[in-house]
Amino acid sequence: MNIKLATATLGAALILAASPAFAADMQSSPIQITNVSLYGGYTINPNDDNVITPGSAVIAFTNQYNLPATEVVFALESNGFVADRFDDVGSFAKGVTIKHTFGENELNSQMRVAVEKATFADGSVWVNHAVPQSTKPDLTIGVAVNGPF
Repeated sequence: MNIKLATATLGAALILAASPAFAADMQSSPIQITNVSLYGGYTINPNDDNVITPGSAVIAFTNQYNLPATEVVFALESNGFVADRFDDVGSFAKGVTIKHTFGENELNSQMRVAVEKATFADGSVWVNHAVPQSTKPDLTIGVAVNGPF
């Protein structure tokens, strides 16, 4: 592995791990993010070429609520916009650290992660109102793609 690639990847991971989540009241979340690491994404090779490699975001989190979480939605923010969302479905018991890896091709050193929503076994839902909610795509804009792929 070349030194520039290793340095860029490590730098991005350290920035993410040290960055506060973009949600203003993140500490009141029943799901606490304990660690975020990035691998791949945008780098520069030894020839100073811009290289985008398939990447991943590894998110470790702990459920602090009294009931198991059944779904946790993470939002990835970059430069003030939600770049992607990861929907993690399962049974996440209280106090157990969960570590999952999600594929992501738009990684950069400015990216931050927050819990957008959590659903619990009793059907209750916690929503982080500091994260912009998903919007439905406007299908009236643009031209549909046809033809062979």
